[in-house]
Amino acid sequence: MVSRRSFLAAAGAAAVATPLAGAFLNSRASAAPATCQLALVNKSLPGTVRAYVTGHEQGTGKWILIRADSSKYYLQSPGSPQTPLPVDCSIPLKSAGGGATVLTLPQMFGARVYFVRDSTLQFFVNPGPALIEPSFANPSDPNYAKTWSFCEFTFDTTQLFANISYVDLVTNLPIGLTLEGNTTHTVAPLPSGAVGSIANALTAQAAKDGQPWDKLVIRSGGNVLRAIAPQVYMAPYFDRPDQMPFRTHWTSYIDAVWQKYSTTNLRIDAQDGRGIYTGRVSGGVLTFNGGHTFAKPVSKDIFTCDHGPFTNNPGDSDIKKALLARLAAGFNRSTLLTYPDQPNSAPSSAYYQDARTNHWARIVHANTPIGYAFPYDDVRPDGAPDVSGAANDGNPRRFTVSVG
Repeated sequence: MVSRRSFLAAAGAAAVATPLAGAFLNSRASAAPATCQLALVNKSLPGTVRAYVTGHEQGTGKWILIRADSSKYYLQSPGSPQTPLPVDCSIPLKSAGGGATVLTLPQMFGARVYFVRDSTLQFFVNPGPALIEPSFANPSDPNYAKTWSFCEFTFDTTQLFANISYVDLVTNLPIGLTLEGNTTHTVAPLPSGAVGSIANALTAQAAKDGQPWDKLVIRSGGNVLRAIAPQVYMAPYFDRPDQMPFRTHWTSYIDAVWQKYSTTNLRIDAQDGRGIYTGRVSGGVLTFNGGHTFAKPVSKDIFTCDHGPFTNNPGDSDIKKALLARLAAGFNRSTLLTYPDQPNSAPSSAYYQDARTNHWARIVHANTPIGYAFPYDDVRPDGAPDVSGAANDGNPRRFTVSVG
C-alpha cells in the first residue's frame, strides 16, 4: 500500500543519490517520464487566483520553484536569514471557468502547489539555501490573514504521487485533483460549506469537554479562514509540556488501554503478508513478539504520531513501523479498548465513538468523505476502500489541480 507518509518520506531520503525504488514500489519496474503536464484550474472563484509550485529537484535535492513559463528558479543562498524571495514565481490562473493554465512539470519531490486568492504569497529564504514557506498557524507570518491553501505531491523516477491532506488544516479554498496516466484518478475537493461546518463542530466540542477545540478555528473579518489541527496548535508548547493545550485529553484513555493489555493480549496484523504480532504490557512497556516495544504514550505522541514511542525512526524495521502505524491509528480512532484485533476487527463505523478520541479527525471525516485527517489515516482493514485522498500513477501524462 503506497501511503502519503511512506512515499513522501522515502522520496525525500532517496532523491539526491539513488532513484526511489523502495520495497513498497517494487511492482513498478518501468521508469516514469521525465516531465508531465501540470494543469492549474480556477473552477469557480471570482477575482484573481495565483499559484506557486515549490519543491526539491529530483536527482539534486535543490530547492526550486516553477515559474509561469515552466522554467525552474533555483534558490540562491542569501547573506542573512528571512530574506524575501527575490523573484516573482507566481503563476496567474485564468478567470473562473476559463480553462486550464498548463505548465511542464519536471520531476521533483517534497513538492507543493499553492493557491492564493486576491493576493500574492510571500516566501522567504534562509542561508543554505532553504525555502521558508507560508505559515498557516503563526499570526506574525505575512500570509496568515490571506486566503490560501496547498496540496502535496512527489514526482520521481517511478511515479507521481499526490494527495489532499487535512492532517494539518482545512481551508475555505477547496482543492481537487485529477491525475491522468495509465488510468485516471480523481480526488474530490472539500464539499461546499464544509469549513464552516467543521468550525461550528469544533466550537461545540469545546463546550462539551472543555478542551480548546474552538481555538483551532482561525477567523478574519468574522469569516472562517481555516481550521488547524490540534498538534499544530500544540507545537509552540512542546518545550513547555505543563502548559501545552490538549495535554490531558488522552490521559484516561491511555491509562485504560495500558491497564487492559496488562492482562490480555493486543493483536496487530502488520498486513501485506507480514503476520500478526501479539503484545502485552509489562513494566509499563507494551512488548510484541519479535522484541518490538512501545513505551506508554502521552497526548502529544498520539496527536502528532511522531513523538515519544510513535517517533518514526528511519532505522526501525518495517515490522516496527507497521505496528507503530496501526497502534497510532487505533489510539486516534479510539478503537483499542473495544477491538483487541487491530486493524481488521474494527469497522469504520466504530471509529471515534469514545468521548476520548481525536475529535479533529472525527469532525473532518464527518464533513468530507476522503482525505487524511491524521498521519496514519491510511491504515484500514483488509479489503476496505481507500479513502485517503491520494492519487498515484507510474506513467503520469497530465496532473490537474483545481481550486474552487
